[in-house]
Amino acid sequence: MIRKNIIINANMAEEVRIAITEQKRLIDLDIETYNKIKHKGNIYKGIVSNMEDSLDAAFIDFGEKKQGFLPLSEIRPLLYPQEIKNKKYIKVSEILYKGQEIIIQVTKDEIGSKGAAISTYLSIPGRYVVLMHSDNGNNGISKKINNEKDRKFAKEMLSKIDVPKEMAIIIRTAGMNCSLSNFLTDFTILCNSWKKIESKVNAGKAPTLLYKEPDFTIKTIRDYFSSNVNKIIVDDKEKYDQIKSYCLKYMPDLINVLEKYNKKEPIFQYLEIEKEIESLSKRKTQLPSGGYIIIEQTEALVSIDVNSGKSNKEENHETTVYKTNLEASNEIARQLRLRNLGGIIIIDFIDMTQKKHKIDVEKKLTNEMQQDKAKVKILHITENGTLELTRQRLKKSHRLISHILCEQCEGTGRVHDLKGLAINSLRKITSYLAKKRTTITKLKIMLPINIADFLNNEKRIEILNLNKQYCTQINIIGNPKLRDYDINIIEEKKEQTNLILNSNTREKHQSINNKTSTTTCNHQLYNQKKNLALLIGKAPKFSKTKIEKQTVYKIRQKTIILNNITEILFKKAKNIKIRNVIFKNSKKTI
Repeated sequence: MIRKNIIINANMAEEVRIAITEQKRLIDLDIETYNKIKHKGNIYKGIVSNMEDSLDAAFIDFGEKKQGFLPLSEIRPLLYPQEIKNKKYIKVSEILYKGQEIIIQVTKDEIGSKGAAISTYLSIPGRYVVLMHSDNGNNGISKKINNEKDRKFAKEMLSKIDVPKEMAIIIRTAGMNCSLSNFLTDFTILCNSWKKIESKVNAGKAPTLLYKEPDFTIKTIRDYFSSNVNKIIVDDKEKYDQIKSYCLKYMPDLINVLEKYNKKEPIFQYLEIEKEIESLSKRKTQLPSGGYIIIEQTEALVSIDVNSGKSNKEENHETTVYKTNLEASNEIARQLRLRNLGGIIIIDFIDMTQKKHKIDVEKKLTNEMQQDKAKVKILHITENGTLELTRQRLKKSHRLISHILCEQCEGTGRVHDLKGLAINSLRKITSYLAKKRTTITKLKIMLPINIADFLNNEKRIEILNLNKQYCTQINIIGNPKLRDYDINIIEEKKEQTNLILNSNTREKHQSINNKTSTTTCNHQLYNQKKNLALLIGKAPKFSKTKIEKQTVYKIRQKTIILNNITEILFKKAKNIKIRNVIFKNSKKTI
């Protein structure tokens, strides 16, 4: 029998990691972060929020941010109203009503945008037995117990237990190696837990928690400990004491294998587990003979591609392919457990010509997947060399727990190269100018530094052509705060101003050049007023000579014209700042 070790790394407050090793090789891993606490197994008293007959499901508020998803198939027939029990087709809205209180259990934690999956079929797992709801009272035996002799022994144990009405029990795999006294003790503890749940149902107000699954580490030890576990090593004193207390109460035979880690070096580093965990985030996984597998996870499915790589030690191609596929079967089963991959999984094996080799690879994969606690269904290898299997999602994939979506590639794993990004930016500038070419004099383009440098150096001729084509001035500036696809465009618009000058001595209308900006006009106005002020200051107030009278008349006429210009500019100016400047200068009117 191959001996296993359970390694618990709990010295970090934010995260607990549990690894199971076999001959110093990582075969299973579970991680829980305290900002993403799991609710699977918890029992709640919830409230029906909504019924969707189109989905054959109801949404239940059980106290968490996202509502639980309750499919019609997970509603016990005992909850059906009497008048619809004989109907062939039943709607959710005929069973439940909005605001109804209902007892549910979380069967699957929320993943991404999807809420938790819930059920009205309740069950409480123990070390050796599972106590559960049953409308027909049928007891059962774990499907993993496939030996006929063991199943017969399990049935004898079931016959010696008095199970409460509307309840049933299932004997777990671990229950095959325990004594009848331990079996009965475990069953009694579960029955007491069930009585506590029933007492809380009437006392608590929905939504409320009725039953909470044990601590993450305790739950793992309960579910994974077996006779072939050699050691349970814990690196945290508080967690060690907690496990020890649980073992003394429920699993006294476990005390001998419990061990406290006291070395200074981190436990996963010392046991060389850290390197294997880091490799789980990589697409490529090496095989012993030189081949490798590529694992790609998408929204719909997981694809796994098997490649021979540098594997060329065998006598012929068929033997090399056969050996590589056998190694891949072993590694794929391990990677699916370690990465918590579920749903539809497509494996593209290297093509084999002999039918016997295909059958051997299928058997190898099936045997390796038997260690998995998740439900697995494996199909045959097709003519194209692909094999399809489905694996139950027991928990979140590790990449959803400890990874976030890349802001650059948005999960695709690919980004534009520098040239592609620069050309894309140039297209955006051209498109912008094409829409607004009649109103822009200057354009300031803010881009990431590397893209700005590329455009200024490699695409300078194109930029100059745009300047000429759209009669504008383009300035491209690098900004270290911007990312690859970011672009900021700042424009300076033209202001067309027509000035109509009225004079007592002239009846013609004169207009200011349309291409002159409001700022320039205002500056000229200020200078002309300044010069006139000097002339007026020198002119006498009362002139007796004819020449003096003509001089004063001309100056006053110019003053009237300038006042008219001021009034027109003030009306035409849309910008508040320009109006304030014009108004301020107009106070100097003579």
